[in-house]
Amino acid sequence: MPASLFVSGPIVSGSNVLLPPPGRQIDLSRQFIGFANASAAKANWTLARSKTIVAHKDCGHSSAERKIVSISNAPARLVSPEPVPRPESVDGEWLEAMMHRAGYSVDIAGVSVQSIGTGQIGDTARLTITYRNGSVPGPDTLVGKFSSTDPTSLQVAAAWSLYEREVRFYDELATSARITTPTYFGAQLDDAGDFALLLEDLAPAAPGDQFKGLKPDQAVRAVQEAARLHAAFWDQGESAALQWLDSGPLAQPFYAPDIFRSTWPGFFDRYHDQLTHEQRTVCDALAEGYDVYNAPRPRPRCVTHNDFRPDNMLLDDSRLFVVDWQSVALGTNAVDIAYMVGGAFDSDARQTVEPALLAAYHDELLRQGVTGYLRDELDAEYRHFTFAGINVAVGAAMLVQRTERGDRMFLTMLDRHVSHVVDNDALSLLRT
Repeated sequence: MPASLFVSGPIVSGSNVLLPPPGRQIDLSRQFIGFANASAAKANWTLARSKTIVAHKDCGHSSAERKIVSISNAPARLVSPEPVPRPESVDGEWLEAMMHRAGYSVDIAGVSVQSIGTGQIGDTARLTITYRNGSVPGPDTLVGKFSSTDPTSLQVAAAWSLYEREVRFYDELATSARITTPTYFGAQLDDAGDFALLLEDLAPAAPGDQFKGLKPDQAVRAVQEAARLHAAFWDQGESAALQWLDSGPLAQPFYAPDIFRSTWPGFFDRYHDQLTHEQRTVCDALAEGYDVYNAPRPRPRCVTHNDFRPDNMLLDDSRLFVVDWQSVALGTNAVDIAYMVGGAFDSDARQTVEPALLAAYHDELLRQGVTGYLRDELDAEYRHFTFAGINVAVGAAMLVQRTERGDRMFLTMLDRHVSHVVDNDALSLLRT
């Protein structure tokens, strides 16, 4: 099990990742290049990204210590010379300056902060704002996303530029992405690797539930939103302006072959008595044939979300907002659709709605102006990426601290995604 598996806030929640031994060096890179088996995972891992950092000896760290974690390549206008505050330190002066830079000329008298979530890679708070008399109107509340206080989470975020990815998506791409997202009210990164992101408060819209999945009408909305995102950046994967999104020459962004091959044995050891013969067969085949799965895809890349699932959608009666953009990257469009459809339904329910969802997705692509993309191409790529959710289920399970709820979630994901592979006869693809 490699402790260096890629993690996004939406995938990993509620538990601490493994820390390296005190003083051990971690070489950070865009591509995972080394791995350890389950028994040696506590002592070995390697990521590579051209800069080396030393693991902290405890969970406390000064700003000087934290500075070595940052590898941000964000535009200078987004990087503050001053430290980004923690949510509990946010005041009216800082918030007003942030909103002014984002084009909102408000006059703030004060702000109160309420924590509404502590994820693996970051913290979330609701900011309730009081305006001075005569101020131009502004939102009563905002949602603020902030960096984690956990050293290892900061290292993971730095390794994959997770904070930079999310900030730059909202700052540079959201207005042209065509997808429904919260309104952006400004963001800031600092040299220590911390960040703050201010977004529209969408309450009472509520997040989806990975166990319950989506209702058929919600799933239609979800695939249509994905189509709008993909169409907005169709065939732009080689654009120089988007190269900050590149995660390397991988079919599924972030997931190099060694990640699955090194986590699957530990996953099997842990859960072997709960795994079906079919699940073992599919995962063994993926480990053996991963190079086939990882081969370059024929379709040019576009912008993809890469954790497109119910937990990362905010829903109300008529709207669906897509959130948590820390894993945004350049990829093949079908990875988002296969991952979402495969994980949101059990096998019987999925097979009932699958044809309609693929049709809705393809129709929306065409409405958005995509040409030359046949339904047969979509079906072929969708079939290929039925393996995507297996990657996430196995890898994430072996990274986080084990919990009863986590066991249930990862085994549910594995069950649904393995059924997805089998029902689409995708296993045969690994033998070609």
